[in-house]
Amino acid sequence: MLELINFTDLTDEQILMILRWRNDERVAKYMKNKSVSEQEHRNFISNLKNDETKRYFLVKEDSDYIGVIDFVDIAADSCEFGIYANPQLKGKGKILMQTIVEYAAKTLKVGELKSCAYNENEKAIALYRKFGFEIYGRDEQMSYMSLSLRKLDIMAKS
Repeated sequence: MLELINFTDLTDEQILMILRWRNDERVAKYMKNKSVSEQEHRNFISNLKNDETKRYFLVKEDSDYIGVIDFVDIAADSCEFGIYANPQLKGKGKILMQTIVEYAAKTLKVGELKSCAYNENEKAIALYRKFGFEIYGRDEQMSYMSLSLRKLDIMAKS
């Protein structure tokens, strides 16, 4: 069973665990900010309490913490998402992506989901494409992708 734990409800232990994941070189190399301090991390989480345009979740599967998903720039019809898996676990991308798509469609009720990934992050780009994301732009560093949730008809099922 999956559980989404809002960053605003994290325990101190969970906050520090996520910081370790976030700064792990296997995760940080694909982040725009390569490293964050504990104080920056705590301030960021504290600021989420007053920001309706962002939602961050620690994802727990049974007894394992498997990753982090987030939704930013939440608007009436679209949002952007982010994702990273627990660097100690393998093969959790698919379940994290399923959770992102379902949450965006059923809870946020947005029609379009957007993301970007570094061009060299081929695993992420391949995962997004498996879920139907289409690349709509690319620059020297990043690929920009979107998924029309209207086409998926997920919202009609809820």
